[in-house]
Amino acid sequence: LDLLLAHEQDPAVLDTLLRAAADGAARRGEEPTRELVHRTGLLLVRTPAGATGFDRGLVELARRVPGFATLMARWLADSPDEWAGVVGPSTRRVIENLAGPRVPA
Repeated sequence: LDLLLAHEQDPAVLDTLLRAAADGAARRGEEPTRELVHRTGLLLVRTPAGATGFDRGLVELARRVPGFATLMARWLADSPDEWAGVVGPSTRRVIENLAGPRVPA
């Protein structure tokens, strides 16, 4: 996986990796999933088409994969600066809306 992330540039492959990360989040655990989604996003946002594809992919996954919207919303809230260059503002709002209200810890 590290080798793939170090050298892969094909948006279709990276999109597949993003989908696999979301689909396997429950099995893999939150922290490794967060890292994988973020690293994949950093690779995709290097081009305008990749950035758009990443945002669209996140919204689609937030709608389709149970719990993924909640994970994404938590990551975005906990580390806004880390995600600011990766996730667009409209995508952030959609994910937050899909996740529903946050209950303070």
